[in-house]
Amino acid sequence: MKFAKYHGLGNDFIIIEDGPYDYSQLAVDLCDRHIGVGADGLIIVNREPLVMGFYNMDGSEGTMCGNGLRCFAQYCMDNGIVTADEFIVRTKAGLRKMQYLGNNLWQTSLGKPEFDPKLMDIATKAPQFINEPMLGVRVSAVFTGTTHAVVFVLNINSAEVSDLGERISNHSLFLKQTNVNFVQVLDRMNFSVRTYERGVGWTLACGTGAAAGFVMGHLKDYCDDAVNIHFALGHLHVQQTENGELLLTGPAEKICTGDFLKTKRLKRLI
Repeated sequence: MKFAKYHGLGNDFIIIEDGPYDYSQLAVDLCDRHIGVGADGLIIVNREPLVMGFYNMDGSEGTMCGNGLRCFAQYCMDNGIVTADEFIVRTKAGLRKMQYLGNNLWQTSLGKPEFDPKLMDIATKAPQFINEPMLGVRVSAVFTGTTHAVVFVLNINSAEVSDLGERISNHSLFLKQTNVNFVQVLDRMNFSVRTYERGVGWTLACGTGAAAGFVMGHLKDYCDDAVNIHFALGHLHVQQTENGELLLTGPAEKICTGDFLKTKRLKRLI
């Protein structure tokens, strides 16, 4: 099986083209960092119409992935699937407009943020889930293509943050788990973020998580209409247009291509 591997600020993905596969199992096999290729997720390319499928490393299907979208777009450009600098990609979260800015930089339209708890499978009767107490911190939730919880902290590298990621992600109020973003405000133009992704764990970057951090920071008046979101290997730029649409700008880079040789799956003995 032919594959390519790309990353967006260290958030890495295996990309394959559509075929007669069990994508959920394939994601587990390919993304295994010991006996597979190793990645945070699996992206499937359907050429006509242009559709992006996405699976987390644990085999769960995702609606969309911000960093993954840029990698999908770069793959399509690298392989001649698209030739225009602007095009539309279909995802389970809806249509997403991609714009190539040059030098492996892409701007992605993420649509407008949504706050309905039902959309995010949150067990609450409240019309929104904003600044709610949970495990000793205040948690807010927003849908930016997928479900995100946001927590503002003084230090994203603290032991408290490291402990809370998995616990919030798997909290009983989030019926289908959630991605969790810990946000440290540096100034009105710069935030630092650490993200714990459902189905993955701690990741080096998260595009829709960056957008979620911006949205909640904007609601709290911690920033204006644009902000740089800093991760371990670089930053993403998030801005909101006059009509409320979120625009995410960042890099996508090719790591390698290869052949995946499917072997008998090994079962853990201990």
